[in-house]
Amino acid sequence: MLPYLLTGNLRAANKFFLLFTAFLAKKPGLNTQQISTSASDLRIYPTLPLLNFIGLLLRAVERGDPSLFRQLKSHYASDLKDANWGEALDQLGEMYFGIKLPRQGNPMMDMLGGMFGGGGFGGGGGGAKKSSAKGIAPAAAGLD
Repeated sequence: MLPYLLTGNLRAANKFFLLFTAFLAKKPGLNTQQISTSASDLRIYPTLPLLNFIGLLLRAVERGDPSLFRQLKSHYASDLKDANWGEALDQLGEMYFGIKLPRQGNPMMDMLGGMFGGGGFGGGGGGAKKSSAKGIAPAAAGLD
């Protein structure tokens, strides 16, 4: 389900979740609680907190409320730590909730960027000035 969300396919993520939970509903002995509101219905699985998180995440994505997303991550923090979904959730936060993450600098890229004029690997050659004189054609290749 997370891969569907990461590719921007909310419809497929919802469909996958519904199919998966429909399959789970057929399992004997699995405790569930049905929560219904005027806006939606959701089945809660007391023994499967990550599945509950995914169901609520889908609802949060539909609303697009960043505070709801943060609250959801905070509530399920201990379960998410064990799942190792941090990077994926960070990407979802940027994609669906506009939560910008601080980018860590890469020391090697910073050093090379400084050596080559600060513009990355564009080969801008730090400091060479172009002639602004009009009417002067550049020298032909191979002529020195």
